[in-house]
Amino acid sequence: MAVLANARRLKRLRPRWSADRAAVLGLFMMMGCLTAGSLEEIIDEYKVKAAFIFNFVKFVQWPAGSFQSVKDPTAICVLGQDPFEGSLAETLVGRAIEGRSLIVRHITAAKQVPGCHVLFIGSGEDQRIPSILAEIRTPGTLTIGESDAAGDDGVMIDFRLEGGKIRFDINLNAAERADLKISSRLLSLARSVVGNRK
Repeated sequence: MAVLANARRLKRLRPRWSADRAAVLGLFMMMGCLTAGSLEEIIDEYKVKAAFIFNFVKFVQWPAGSFQSVKDPTAICVLGQDPFEGSLAETLVGRAIEGRSLIVRHITAAKQVPGCHVLFIGSGEDQRIPSILAEIRTPGTLTIGESDAAGDDGVMIDFRLEGGKIRFDINLNAAERADLKISSRLLSLARSVVGNRK
């Protein structure tokens, strides 16, 4: 009920707020309200992660040349088995960020990463993370993982389940190596940040 009331309040405020402030509030609502118990009752883990990924894209700046034209979509790729079972595509359908639509691609190997602006590496690929990252040659791919060691291995954003709530860590050093700029607003929401904030 509180989540619904907050959503209605956000809808009323949205015309007066900038899009990024509304997105930050949305992330706070998810982080503060969705516990393990409510996830079972309201929405499953991967629907929540899909919503987080949509919001992450709002707070990342890609390097020049990442898109061939202003109309190119932002490609979000899922490597290996798809734990979202369609919920990522459902979350993104019909949405756009800065005029760019968002598409979901499923890939099976790191050699298919070129053209991916976001790469989600699920827990089923844990053992392969170092070799996957080593194969990504071009800058401009935001990597997202969900294992305890993913951030240490060089994944830029790592989902964590803490106290029944979905949190995330950010490896700023890895993002900088890929020429990605992560907004200080997103950094402020992270459970922890590796690297120096500017």
